[in-house]
Amino acid sequence: MSKADSTSVRAEPPAPVGSNGPPVPPSDIQELVASPKRRHPWVILASMVLLLIIAATTTSFFVAGGSRESTNDAYVEGRVVRISPKVSGQVISLRVDDNDAVKAGDLLLEIDPVDYQAKVDQATAAVAAAQSAVEQAKAAVLRAEANVGEAQAAARAAATEAIRRASDYRRYAAMGTDGVDAAEKKAVAPAAELNVAKTNIGSAEAQVAAAKAQLRFAQLQLQYTKVYAPESGNVTKRNVESGDFISAGQPLLAIVRTERWAVANFKEVQLRRMRIGQPVEVKVDSFPDTPLRGHVQSLQSGTGSRFELLPPENATGNWVKVVQRLPVKIVFEPGQPGVERLEAGMSAEVRVDTRKTPAPGGGVERSAGSATAEAR
Repeated sequence: MSKADSTSVRAEPPAPVGSNGPPVPPSDIQELVASPKRRHPWVILASMVLLLIIAATTTSFFVAGGSRESTNDAYVEGRVVRISPKVSGQVISLRVDDNDAVKAGDLLLEIDPVDYQAKVDQATAAVAAAQSAVEQAKAAVLRAEANVGEAQAAARAAATEAIRRASDYRRYAAMGTDGVDAAEKKAVAPAAELNVAKTNIGSAEAQVAAAKAQLRFAQLQLQYTKVYAPESGNVTKRNVESGDFISAGQPLLAIVRTERWAVANFKEVQLRRMRIGQPVEVKVDSFPDTPLRGHVQSLQSGTGSRFELLPPENATGNWVKVVQRLPVKIVFEPGQPGVERLEAGMSAEVRVDTRKTPAPGGGVERSAGSATAEAR
């Protein structure tokens, strides 16, 4: 055998044990066996740090979830001023429409003032008549005073005459003192008339005061024919038109002021750690992606059922315990976007952070547990 032939001959692998067949030829593709790679230390360290972060986040989530009270029984509130007229009449001018923005003092509507102007004129005439009566009473007093003066002068003249008569005893005894007594009696009557005249002045002045009061009332009635906005805000629920005849006290429209806050009705079991001043997160259903910040302003002094028209009577035999809800007023922090979009009646979801307690100065003080949880 030549050298070329010897190099071309391949060694055949031995036949499998227990096999009578020919040996299996080797595969043309050699099988590669991957050698184990060496793990780097920083990969292990990063994995451990990631596990610690996940564990801390999960623990903080459960801890924070247990220290926050939330409810979706919450609504945005605002002050609503209902406008009603003080006098009756026909509306001759309507100056506002639905959702118009008005300022305090703006004219909303005007009632026909003709009838009320006539009452003012009548009351003015009554005042003038009463004042004329006062002047007449004062003139009567002057006349009575003059009569009193005349009577007193006559009495003094009679006294002088009596003294003259007394100089002559005989004549005095013969004529007596009838002239002095008569003069004194005549002086009493004008004095009584003077007192009556002074009393008439008091009565006339009282009539003047009453007439002036009627005039003032008529002027107020005339002034009430113009209905002005008592507060600034937006006009809502307008149910009056120009030309309508309205009555005193009839609801015409409402003005919603610009202030907004939220009222959350928490269950009584959620109030154990809730305090005034704690921070609050409010998510309104209209724009849930814009959370608003606020704080607990006050807790109502009574549950909602306590102020119902027919409050529950628990002193009965068929009593079933029902978890009560207490309204909590939440005031929004100023200067944050989204507050101007709030409207009264919007639904919201409220979450109160009860880990933070209000400080004596009015701020919020963090508790030790809160600081530990946030450090994690």
